[in-house]
Amino acid sequence: MEYWNQAVDVFMSDRFCLYRNIAAVIGTAYVLRFLLKKLWALSGGFCAYFLAPWGISRINIKKYGSWAVVTGASEGIGRGYALELARQGLNVAIMSRSREKLEKVEEEIRSKYNRDVRVIPVDFSEGQSVYDDIQAEISDLDIAILVNNVGLSLKHPEFFAEVDEMRHRQIIELNCQSMIQMTHLVLPKMLEQKKGIIVNISSLSGAAPSPLLTVYSATKVFVRYFSAALQTEYRRKGIIVQCVSPGFVATAMSGIRRPSLIAPDPVTYAKRAVATIGLRDHTNAYIPHVLQEYLIGALPGWVIQKMFYGAMTQVRSTAIKKKQKRS
Repeated sequence: MEYWNQAVDVFMSDRFCLYRNIAAVIGTAYVLRFLLKKLWALSGGFCAYFLAPWGISRINIKKYGSWAVVTGASEGIGRGYALELARQGLNVAIMSRSREKLEKVEEEIRSKYNRDVRVIPVDFSEGQSVYDDIQAEISDLDIAILVNNVGLSLKHPEFFAEVDEMRHRQIIELNCQSMIQMTHLVLPKMLEQKKGIIVNISSLSGAAPSPLLTVYSATKVFVRYFSAALQTEYRRKGIIVQCVSPGFVATAMSGIRRPSLIAPDPVTYAKRAVATIGLRDHTNAYIPHVLQEYLIGALPGWVIQKMFYGAMTQVRSTAIKKKQKRS
């Protein structure tokens, strides 16, 4: 204790006055930086989630070009993006496996918004061979925005060793490789024009490891990192790269039929997501999903893992029981 008192006395002496002042300045600067950073984050969130959905502070996507390209657009979030971008005045090129479903979306866009629509049936699981055809279909378009939405998951949560290897390859091909290839197709022209928007759809499953959705969850982390790195590379060249991580949305992939406060319908979700473009590099878009990701980040990792494991095993058991009843 005596040594401690002596040290305090020395530090408080006139000899150390300059050092105390320097320490005070550094400490004050650090606190101000912390507070300003938090204030900036709060103001950005307020603009993105409360003002932008009403058309206040949001960017005008039409200034970036006249066409949107949306993959996986036949249903779900992809269809929601196609409709919302058409509502905002863009023509839309839509891609998916099913021509029949795409033509229904085309009819909906034309009847509601009177926009041009280019239907491009494509099976992204076929790999590299499809991209030459896609390039030929979109090379003449003035593309404002690319939405990399096409994706694949398991039919229900399952242990890794029980999943067919081909299914895992398809998940990686659709969730990761398609995003890379489509970005390769559109980015050079965007760079020439010094403007463009690329939106990559990730998932709340990428916020933490998801047992029984192991490969799907890992691909969604890939989407997050790819998007963040790409934005850093091209932010100063006029390109906006955004990663969107939805929680549960009432889509065929999620298996949720009825929208709710926690799981909105895909059109509602897409409207919220499009409103955040240019305001958030990464977003969950929908306030309940934002709060869910915040909770995941706040809780200890082992707690999240235990919660996810319990929830996924329960969903798996329910799905197996339903399958057994049908058979």
